[in-house]
Amino acid sequence: MTAGPSGERRRSQHCARCGALNGGDFSRCIRCGAPLLAPPAHAAPARGRLDGRSLLATKILGGLTAFVFVGQLMAAHSRDLGLLSAWDTSSYLRFGALLLAPGVPFEPFRLLSAVFVHMGVLHFGMNMVTLGMLARAAEPAVGSARFAIAYVLTGLFGFGASAAWNLFVQPEVVCTAGASGAVFGVLGLLLGWLLRRRDPRWKDLALQAVFYIVLFGFVVNASSTGIRINNAAHIGGLVSGALLGLTYAGPARGRYEGVMNAGALASVLACLAALALAQRSPVWRAAESLDGNARQEAPGPALHGQANGLPEDALDALGARPAGSLVPGAPDAT
Repeated sequence: MTAGPSGERRRSQHCARCGALNGGDFSRCIRCGAPLLAPPAHAAPARGRLDGRSLLATKILGGLTAFVFVGQLMAAHSRDLGLLSAWDTSSYLRFGALLLAPGVPFEPFRLLSAVFVHMGVLHFGMNMVTLGMLARAAEPAVGSARFAIAYVLTGLFGFGASAAWNLFVQPEVVCTAGASGAVFGVLGLLLGWLLRRRDPRWKDLALQAVFYIVLFGFVVNASSTGIRINNAAHIGGLVSGALLGLTYAGPARGRYEGVMNAGALASVLACLAALALAQRSPVWRAAESLDGNARQEAPGPALHGQANGLPEDALDALGARPAGSLVPGAPDAT
């Protein structure tokens, strides 16, 4: 094994032709036999590839999710809402939850901001623990830049699938949020990666994906627990993640690193912009007024005309709810 003066082993390297991982001292690819043009030992790389072993993307995205959730907890405490109980819908909308309702203006940025919003401590904890488990395998495999892009895109496509389902298949008033669409995207990313590399472990992973979708999706929704799972977001995230995994594991895996790094930075900035827009949205302010009226023992006069910039038909849609909840039943969790 080749080693430098400090005694450190040379890093493993990927074949530019087939993408196979080879030892640092290999001169030819173990899979296809192509020559490996490794940089000289101790030479700095020409382009700064983000090393996925540090889990940098997971730390940034998980940290941003935790930051948003702390904001949710502080907002709930300031309004005397229990930290372990269900919050009113305006609390979710304020931080970026996705609202789909007739008459309420559709805000596209919520397709992204909703990825970072959660509907309780258990919801947040389950998603973050699952993300940490999957990211330990996925991020080192594809690299931090590609992982960040995949996480953001699959979360976006997950809520896009949810909106499409609501528009074309089952129209209803829906408030939904959560990271599990993107978490299923990471699962799909691993699945596509293993499948493209002909790793037999993809079969076990596919069975796990089906199991979790059926168990936590359709079974929970069919039960009388009062919890609703956003199956469309889960499936949308899983499918889009698998497609990205198939692409990442292709022959061009080691190319375009500068583009990937720029794309990762743009993805994180887009998340920050979406969260900022949610704070400035008139929708959550109108919902907050309606939630406040619903909590009073003697409701005040109904809102008419415009409030907080919303037209009357939008307010009617926001107000068409039972006892203090903006949407019929429990909000959808992902």
